[in-house]
Amino acid sequence: MARRKKTQSDNSGTEILINVGPVETRIAILTAGKLIDFFMEREGLEHYAGSIYKGRVTSIVKGIEAAFVDIGLEKNGFLHLRDVIDKSYVLKDILPEEEEQLTSVSDKGKSASKIKEVLKNGQEIMVQVIKEAIGTKGPRITTCVSIPGRYLVLTPHDPHVGISRRIKDRAKRKEIRDILHNIKTSDKIGWIVRTMAEDSPEKEFREEMKYLLNLWERIRVRMEAKPAPTTVYEEYGAVLRMIRDRFTDDVTGLVVDSKDEYNRIIKFLKSFRPELRKKVKLYNGQTPLFEKYNLDKKIDEIFERKVSLSSGGNIVIEQTEGLVAIDVNTGHFTGKKKLEDTAYKTNFEAAAEIARQLMLRDIGGIIIIDFIDMDEKGHRDNVFNLLQQELKRDKAKISMRSISAFGIVEMTRQRMRKSLEGTSHVECPYCCGKGVVKSAETVAIETARRIDRVLSTISGRQKHVLVLTHPDINVALMSDQAKMLSDIQRRHRCKIELKDDPSLHREDVVVNRC
Repeated sequence: MARRKKTQSDNSGTEILINVGPVETRIAILTAGKLIDFFMEREGLEHYAGSIYKGRVTSIVKGIEAAFVDIGLEKNGFLHLRDVIDKSYVLKDILPEEEEQLTSVSDKGKSASKIKEVLKNGQEIMVQVIKEAIGTKGPRITTCVSIPGRYLVLTPHDPHVGISRRIKDRAKRKEIRDILHNIKTSDKIGWIVRTMAEDSPEKEFREEMKYLLNLWERIRVRMEAKPAPTTVYEEYGAVLRMIRDRFTDDVTGLVVDSKDEYNRIIKFLKSFRPELRKKVKLYNGQTPLFEKYNLDKKIDEIFERKVSLSSGGNIVIEQTEGLVAIDVNTGHFTGKKKLEDTAYKTNFEAAAEIARQLMLRDIGGIIIIDFIDMDEKGHRDNVFNLLQQELKRDKAKISMRSISAFGIVEMTRQRMRKSLEGTSHVECPYCCGKGVVKSAETVAIETARRIDRVLSTISGRQKHVLVLTHPDINVALMSDQAKMLSDIQRRHRCKIELKDDPSLHREDVVVNRC
């Protein structure tokens, strides 16, 4: 039998595509041809999360037990008391039964209870950005510095070993812990094992430990040599950060359309993962890379409020200042059996899509998901279990409550920087964030009232006004509101001239006296 030629849609593996433009770099991750993750980095919109600074305390606010630190950025960093003395954040990836082995609060931290007992104005300290500046808020910072690698995170101020919660197998956890204890490092330095390290040999741990320790030593030298405020370590940009965290043996290939970026990636992999260099390809095709993979349309869909499901249902994503609400609807899908089955099938499909959308849009903070009501507990459990399973691919920290009897799921997702929408979009200047505009009928009625008011201010017998409106409003004035305009003309004994202006917004109307 003749072998069928492989097409792009046949590829069931994961591909990474990197498009480098003059001011914007875009990274798309595809699995089986489906867009599962998207990153964007623009020139002038720098990301600071993960970077380490030598800063100077500028003010201490006792009322909120926090300090503001000048780290050389546009806005001072916000440093809360718990981010100075409490290092327990490293326990977030540790199984509960192991927490007793990891008391990570310093002796000073146990007794200190006030920010003024820990910091002084003018004091120079090393801090790391843990959350980007968002809106009017400055970046959130911590003194509990950590330096991530592919498999390990170095915690230079916390001498303990932690293992990712996502590594479930207890035998594997013990094996990893034994490997780390066999590798002699300073008793003052700690490590967190990342999920990606689950099947890594001891050699990989040794090489990465050596790399991270050398990096930490260079950071310490810069810290001592440079005056505050200054940057002592800058986190990788989007491309190298993605390669460090996402470019694994499971990825079938990485394609980049810039020779300079290609050379940079190869140089990085030479010291990081040389065996992966053969998977990197330089794209020289005439058709733009993202256009070849039909990605521009898929990326535009990321910003749509409504996401269609293949069954005919849909999910609606509403982002507010305080939280994100996600509503699941059956749409025009009615199913062939009872309502319960229709709701279950729609919810089941929506759960997988919601997980994908959270990662694609990089949505963080409080998230409320309103699934369609399901009477059967088994159906609710299946939908929730699928949502949990799909979110295992997510690198962000997630906390989630079980689905309620009303179909509600409450969750939080780690937010370190602006969402993709927050980076690339601004509030609509027309609706000012409402998400809706007035109907043509409403604007037409308001226009007729406005004409009436203007004519009331004109004296004399020869009254004439020229009204410029959007074509949709003009149609409504001449049809639905024709009676209202006739009444105005009769009362004022005037001439009302209507004229289309397609350049006007639907709610903008110009009334000129002639």
